[in-house]
Parts: sequence; structure tokens; C-alpha cells
Amino acid sequence: MNIIDTKASDFQMSSKKSYIKNIPLYELKSIEYKSPSDDYTDIVFQSTAAVEFFKDCNILNEKNIYSMGRSTKLSLLQKGFDSKNPDVPGSAGLIKVIENRAKLGKFLIVKGKDGLDEVYQYLKNKKVEVDEVHCYERKKFDSYNNLKEPYLLADAIIFPSTFAVRIFFEEIYSNKTKTKFFGISDRIVKSINNYGYEGLLIDYFSSEIEKQIKKFI
Repeated sequence: MNIIDTKASDFQMSSKKSYIKNIPLYELKSIEYKSPSDDYTDIVFQSTAAVEFFKDCNILNEKNIYSMGRSTKLSLLQKGFDSKNPDVPGSAGLIKVIENRAKLGKFLIVKGKDGLDEVYQYLKNKKVEVDEVHCYERKKFDSYNNLKEPYLLADAIIFPSTFAVRIFFEEIYSNKTKTKFFGISDRIVKSINNYGYEGLLIDYFSSEIEKQIKKFI
């Protein structure tokens, strides 16, 4: 069985998934940002890349820290910081986690350039003091010709982001492929569906991820 994971992050979640080939569809690059002050009480990380590229971990001590999903939480733990995260990854779940703090704290959101803004807009609408730090950006490759063969021969492709979904269907997809497409959140599955193809929800952190995929192939 030939499975490809499209993640671009270098963060390794589990050696149990070593049999899955990681072939990124884009690269992550750090971008310069103004170091935030130390007076934020609540800090939100929207991705593992946000954790990886954030250079000011010294301000995280004794703060309320939140993560968008389990992979981001694990990435923070590797740096020595625990965080609260929603059971179902995504902006809607994260908003439920932070809503009780919304009027009590000063928030900083750490994310990538052009990243999701639902949490930021929620806090702004609640008249909460909130700022953003953009510490990385996602860059498409100049060409995808060398990636077409492995992707079109895959039995299954795992998408951890909607950006990867868009790149795949716009740069690589051929109607000759019989690949099954898997998303790690409802939002990503919906993105696959919007291209007219079936997206299947998968537990990205399961030790039995291969068994999950086999059921659909």
C-alpha cells in the first residue's frame, strides 16, 4: 500500500507512521516579525509551524497557552510548554476553548502569513485586546513535474491542510488516478469535496492509521 502524507512541517509526531511517505507540496519559510511584548496573558498557536518558527518562547512562561489541534499541542510540549486544545481541531473548537477567557485576557495569536483569521475576528468582535504575529509563510514550488509520478501512483493521500489540497488538485491531479483522499479535519475534507471528489476523515494521530486507510482501499 502506497500512502503519501503531504505535510510540510518537519515536526515528527510518531515513529509509528514511518511507513508513510512524506512528500510535501510546499515549503515553509520563516519571516521576520517584531518581537511581542511580555504583557500578553493568553497566547494562541494556530499550527505546528507557528510553534517551530516563533522565536520568542521566553514570553510563554506563566501564560495561558492554546493550540489549534493535537499536533500543535505536541509540538509545544516538545519545547516544554503545555497548552489547551479542542477535542476537534479547528477554529470553531478553539473558540469554544477560549471563550471563557475572552473578556479577561490580552491575546496574542501566532500564525503564518495568510493563515486562518476566525479566532482573531471572534476576539475582535468581542472587543478583546488581541494582536497577531506572522512568523512564517507557505511557498509553492516552482514546478511540480517531478512530484506527479509518485502522487499519481499513490493509493492514498493524506492532507493536513487545505493549501495542500488546492495545490494537489490544481498542479498534479489527473482523472486517471484511483487515489483515495483523506483529510485530518472536517474543514480539509470539505475542501476536497469542493473539488468534486470524496474526502474521508481520518484520525491522524491513531497508531492504527494504516488500518483506517485500508478500510477504504
